[in-house]
Amino acid sequence: MDLPPQDAWLLSYRSFAHRWQSLKDSAQVSVPVVISRVNQFDAARLDVEMSGMLKEQLVKVFTLMKPGFLFQYEPELDAFLEFLIWRFSIWVDKPTPGNALMNLRYRDERNVSTRGKEVRTGLEGPGLSISQKIWYCLSTVGGQYLWARLQSFSAFRRWGDSEQRPLARRVWILIQRLEGFYRAAAFSNLLIFLYTGRYRSIIERALRARLVYGSPHMNRAASFEYMNRQLVWNEFSVLQQHSGEGW
Repeated sequence: MDLPPQDAWLLSYRSFAHRWQSLKDSAQVSVPVVISRVNQFDAARLDVEMSGMLKEQLVKVFTLMKPGFLFQYEPELDAFLEFLIWRFSIWVDKPTPGNALMNLRYRDERNVSTRGKEVRTGLEGPGLSISQKIWYCLSTVGGQYLWARLQSFSAFRRWGDSEQRPLARRVWILIQRLEGFYRAAAFSNLLIFLYTGRYRSIIERALRARLVYGSPHMNRAASFEYMNRQLVWNEFSVLQQHSGEGW
C-alpha cells in the first residue's frame, strides 16, 4: 500500500477552499428587486406638494408688499425652495420628504452593477456620489430655473411674433423644438419606466440614480386622513346646498 504524499493535506485544503469560495460567491449574486411604481410616483407628487406648502408659507411673509411683487421673482423663489429641499435631503444622504414617506432612497446603480456580488437582497448599495448630487442639483434646480427664465423672457419680448428680427424668431423656434424633444424623451422614458420600474425621470436615468426601498420591513407611510376629512366636508356642503334649495 502506497503512502500518500506529504503535501496531500495541503492540496485537499486548497481544493476545498476553492470550492467553498465558489459557493460563497454564487450565493452573493445580486438579487433583482422590484420597486413599486406607485410608490415612486407618490413620492414625486408628495415632493411637489411639500414644495407648494413651503412656497405658500413664504408668500405669506410678503403679503404686505405691493401686489405682483413676487410674481416677477417666482422662478427665483421656486429655485430657492428646490435648493433648500436638495441641500437638506439629497446632499446629506437623506431621502426627500416624499421618498421618506414612501420608504425610498436613492442608490448609485453604477457601483451596484460593478459590485453586484456584494448585494444580497437587492436593497443594499451605496448612495449617490458627490458628482451625482451636484449634477442632480444643476439639472433639477438650475435647469428648471434657466428654462423658466428663458421662457418668460422670450414671451415678454415676443420672440414668436417678431417677424422683423429673424434671429429672435430662430431662437424661439429652437426653444419650441427643444421643448418638443424633451417632452418626447420624457414620454419615452415614462413608457420604459412603466415596463421596467426603473428611473422615473430622464435625469435619474442619465445619472443612474435609482430609487430603492430604504428598509425591507417598512411600509409606505401615506396618510389619507386629510383626504377623508375633505370628502366628509364636501358631502356636508352638498347636503346643505340641497337643503337650502328645498326651502
